[in-house]
Order: sequence, then structure tokens, then C-alpha cells
Amino acid sequence: MDTSYPRITGFLLSDKVWKQSETKYRIMMNNKLVHLHDDEVVYKQIKGIEDYNKTTRCTYFLAVLFIKGSGTHYIDDTSYAIGEKQLHFLFPGQHHHWVTGKETVAHKIVVGKKIFESFNSIDELHFIRHNLHPVFKLSDIKFLSVNNEMESIGRDLHIITEDQSWKEIIKLRIDVLAMMMKNEMGSYIKNTLMAGTPNLVRDFWNLINQYHTQYKTIGWYASRLNISANYLNILCRKHLNLTASDMLSQRVIQEAKNQLRFSDKTVKEITFELGFESVPMFSTFFKRKSGFSPTQYRSI
Repeated sequence: MDTSYPRITGFLLSDKVWKQSETKYRIMMNNKLVHLHDDEVVYKQIKGIEDYNKTTRCTYFLAVLFIKGSGTHYIDDTSYAIGEKQLHFLFPGQHHHWVTGKETVAHKIVVGKKIFESFNSIDELHFIRHNLHPVFKLSDIKFLSVNNEMESIGRDLHIITEDQSWKEIIKLRIDVLAMMMKNEMGSYIKNTLMAGTPNLVRDFWNLINQYHTQYKTIGWYASRLNISANYLNILCRKHLNLTASDMLSQRVIQEAKNQLRFSDKTVKEITFELGFESVPMFSTFFKRKSGFSPTQYRSI
């Protein structure tokens, strides 16, 4: 493995001046409370024994690829055995603790909340977060792809110290990494999570994908399924750890993010296309769900 670049490095993805994060993040590694900027990305290479306990709830997204290793990763109240070719996730609002074995080698990518919210895979991430499935065992070919991308991010974060224009390349690498995670999560959702749910839940999800821009009440979907809204919520909570309203809202917010990020439509045009009665109503909904106004999100 290439170790010619710093173990820990980071920068701001916005138009602000980038900055190294070695000192700041090392303090964090010593269990002192440090704020990670919303638009910052940090890389760390893990080698050998590490006993790390994040006692406060995270404000960032974390992805760790264990190339090889042993030990235990505790996420909230659940323990996960560390093994080779595993991809681990941690979401804003969670806390974690791990103790790694001496043979452990891993890549750790920490992503600020603003960058996390810009992921096109946020819909899949939402399901994974609520269904307590933060660890994936990768196939050989997927492992090689994710490993190469994480190594490149670590290397390129160092290059930016000499060439600030390199941050555009890192933005693309983060997007590629997010799409790789989206693919892995999508397979799990389709083949494992949704496959084990009743037909009514799958039918509800299909209806949401078809009608989320037109109908915003759970009652409408429940009536199409010939059940009560209360029973639909019970089914969703039982099988997906989400309410029916959570599922609908998440689909709407994902569509809004896609429109803001990939189209030239005005916020007003997007508002009415998504079925909201006014721009203030849409803006309030969007900020409550993402933490950013539509205009702020578009500027990420």
C-alpha cells in the first residue's frame, strides 16, 4: 500500500480556502471534541491496534474500508466483528467505538454534513441507517474498486496542498465513491430488505416512486392499497423501521435534491413540479429534512 502521503489530511470543498486538518483531526483522535466543517473531507489510514471511542454523537458521515483486520466495531448499541474486505458506515447522529487488532489495515474517510447531504445515494443511505445494516462484505472485484478510490482520495487530498484546483477532482472522486456505495446498498435493499417485506410494503414503495410528486398524504396511498393509514404505518415500522410518512418524505426530498443539483430549473419551478403549493412551503420542508435551504443546497 502506498504510504507516501500523510495519514491524515483534509480540505474544504467549498470556494473557501482549503486547509490541512492534521492537527485538528489528531486532537479528535485523542478523544477531544473537535468540530468538523460541514464541507470538509478527511482521510486517515488505520494500521495496527487502535482503541477509538467517539463518546459524543457524530455530526459527520464515516466510511471505513477494512482491507484486513480483526477486532470489534460498536455502533450505537450493536457490535460488529471486523474482518477483511468489509465496508463500514456511520451516520450523523450515531456514536461508535472500535478496538482493532494488530494486523488491521483500513482506509477511513470522514465527510462533513454538507457533502453527505449532496450524495446522490442519500435515499439508499436513509434505508441503511434506519435498518441497522452498517457493515457490508464486498466481493473481490468491488473491494478492489472501492479500495482504489479511497487510496486515490487520500493521495489527492495531499496533492491539493500544491494545487488547489485539484479539489474539483476530489469532488468527482467523492461522487464516484458515493455511487459505489449506492450500488452496494441498492443491491441489499432490493435483494434482502425489500425481498423480505410483505407485498403491501413493496406495493407502497412502488406507488411512492410513481406518485410522490402528486400525492403527499399517506391516506391516499393507503386507500389505493385498501388498508388504513394506521395499518400501513404499522407495516412499514415493523419491516423497515420507518414510518410510511418517512418513506414518502425521503422520496420527495431525494427528487428535490436531484432537481436542484442536476437541472437548471428555478426553485419556483421545482416547487410546483413536486406538488408544493408555494415556495415557502417547499423551502420549509426541504430545510427541515436536509438542514439546508434549497438555495444553500444548490451552492454545494
